[in-house]
Amino acid sequence: MSREVYEDMKVGNIAITKGVVVWTFVLALHTDPEIQGNSSYEFNPQKFADGDVKTCKYPQAYMPFGIGPRVCLGEHLATMEFKILIALIVSRFTLSPTYVHSPILRYIIVPQYGVNLCVKKL
Repeated sequence: MSREVYEDMKVGNIAITKGVVVWTFVLALHTDPEIQGNSSYEFNPQKFADGDVKTCKYPQAYMPFGIGPRVCLGEHLATMEFKILIALIVSRFTLSPTYVHSPILRYIIVPQYGVNLCVKKL
């Protein structure tokens, strides 16, 4: 994600001049133990049970769809489609419990060994 600096500023010991484009590596924010806690690399969907705001030390550091006026327009549609898809799958199929979460960091997080899932129709 990138943003242009509109006025000279200082962040810590770094001076940033007007007009410079600053890039944020979102994956680094989402996996930094200082921001996300010691479980930043663990697969734990339960940490979102109370919403995105309580998942990390700085809620604005969690931004899977971007943040601010340029947030992804499809965020709510994608979230709703995902919820509907999961509800349909869970209501019509059983899933094997043999998957072992082993993420590797690339531009996006992907399962190191792929996802081998046995799906059986109810």
